[in-house]
Amino acid sequence: MLPPVPAPDPGLPDATGPVGVTGTCDDGVLRVDQPGEYRIGDCDEVHISGRGIEVVAGDVGLITIRGDDNEVEAASVGSVDIEGQDNDVDAETVGAIEIAGDRNGVDSRRDVGAVTIRGNENEVEYGGNVGAVDDQGARNEVRTEG
Repeated sequence: MLPPVPAPDPGLPDATGPVGVTGTCDDGVLRVDQPGEYRIGDCDEVHISGRGIEVVAGDVGLITIRGDDNEVEAASVGSVDIEGQDNDVDAETVGAIEIAGDRNGVDSRRDVGAVTIRGNENEVEYGGNVGAVDDQGARNEVRTEG
């Protein structure tokens, strides 16, 4: 008879990547490239590359996303730079936004700075004011939350 399989430790990576991992910003920078959910505090820079990554953060200076199907929820974000498809960023306030790709979403419950979009079917929603908008794609929406 085989020994029983031990219950997985939620703090250890599983076959699909970390689960509920508390990340750390080494020298103010967090780099994530494995699927899973990461919870961090404030961080100067968060760099995401890959697919299926979720980050919950405090105040972040810069978020870069290179990949597809990633999600970030933060208290505030200085700037967002997305290259990929189907990514979402949600924060209380968001500074400058650059999107290159399709079907990405950025939601700020307050103001948004300048917005540049090179792609299609992206959505930027804001609850306050928005800076300059440069839409170089098709079927993109930059609108007040309603």
